[in-house]
Amino acid sequence: MRSSGWFALACVAFLTMACESKGRLDGNETTSTTGTTRSDSAAYRDDTSLTAGTSGQTSASGSFAEQAMMANTAEVKLGELAAAHAQNSAVKQFAQMMVRDHTKAENELKQAVKGHHIEEPTHLDAKHQALYDKLNQLKGADFDREYMAAMVAGHRDVKNMLTVRANQANTAQGTSGSSSDDVQLENAVNRWASKALPVVSQHLQKAEQISGQTK
Repeated sequence: MRSSGWFALACVAFLTMACESKGRLDGNETTSTTGTTRSDSAAYRDDTSLTAGTSGQTSASGSFAEQAMMANTAEVKLGELAAAHAQNSAVKQFAQMMVRDHTKAENELKQAVKGHHIEEPTHLDAKHQALYDKLNQLKGADFDREYMAAMVAGHRDVKNMLTVRANQANTAQGTSGSSSDDVQLENAVNRWASKALPVVSQHLQKAEQISGQTK
């Protein structure tokens, strides 16, 4: 959410709520003729599913925010990698858009949750790093195909997750035991998701278009 405040993000499970089931894709949609795309894009999807925290230490909104930051960070890192490894000019342009939009989205999210003690990522998590390492071994047409397949898979899930949050924008109500800080944080991330959603939708549409040209 990958143009306004985006791009990946998303960038990253997005919700152990109803959104988790909504965010899962049929793996056949992203399987390429190489037989490797499905595993790579699945790894990407696992980390861009913003699931809610259940530990009691981090609220659902806090967990969403932290993993959305990870998704944005991953989109920027992968976009930078694509700018160097891609062969197709459309893929390179898409990667540049990812870096630009997801950097902006990340900064906007940080501002939205400022003061709520949200942990910002300092490095990629294991699965995003695995995808990065996998793509880093590829160049040219092979890289283009695998990178764009991951972008399609990831953005489909991110769009679903943001839709759930955007639909809740400005409707968060404090429940018994909820603090005003919790409600403020939920409203903040929901408003951010509402703003990011149209950009992610545009990213997905573009990713699907380019991916179809790289198969």
